[in-house]
Amino acid sequence: MGMWERFKSAFVSEKTVEQVDRAAQPTPIQPARPAPQWQPEVHKESTSYKQSAATAKFYEAERERAKAAGQTVKGYRAGYISAADAKAQLVAGPDGLPPLKLVTSDNGLDLALPDGKLIDYNTLALRHFQIFAFRVVGMGYYEDPERPFKFRNGQRVAVKREADNEHDANAVAITTSRAATKIGYVNKQRAKWVADLLDKGGELDGIVIQTKSSSPRVLLTTPEMLAHLRRS
Repeated sequence: MGMWERFKSAFVSEKTVEQVDRAAQPTPIQPARPAPQWQPEVHKESTSYKQSAATAKFYEAERERAKAAGQTVKGYRAGYISAADAKAQLVAGPDGLPPLKLVTSDNGLDLALPDGKLIDYNTLALRHFQIFAFRVVGMGYYEDPERPFKFRNGQRVAVKREADNEHDANAVAITTSRAATKIGYVNKQRAKWVADLLDKGGELDGIVIQTKSSSPRVLLTTPEMLAHLRRS
């Protein structure tokens, strides 16, 4: 064998041995990648519409005026006098009737004093004259969506005591005066007063006084008082 052949043979042998040794070595184990952790999805807050400085200033001034007048903002906007002023002026005359009259206003029908000032229907002193005003509740159970109730200010309504009502022992239903169709109930804030009066044999007449809301505001009182309030 010539020199070139011996060199070639030795080189091939060394390379083969190196390949065999490399193949015999164990393949290094790659560390397992940790499972991805769940991250809660972060939602960007939607753009909020803030009051302008001028609008905020206007409402703050309105709140201050309402507070100074001894009235809530809602009552102040409606043009009502304070509860303290109303109580001071709600004094029965010689006939036992209050100096009040139903008048047309921007709100619908309101109770007015002789000087034209309006009384808030939430004034507690009205109860002493058996005058109860409230928004009818539960109308959704009796109103046909295809034929919704229609009310007008001055419309007469009637009451029906439901002493056996399983949901409320003080339940008093409000019905239309002619067809006696149930439209809802006296709210719970007024129901006990109204129920007690009816249970004692009292008689109450009703009239729709405000219709701007989805639920009409109704005034209940005795027939004599209603005639007094509606006098011309």
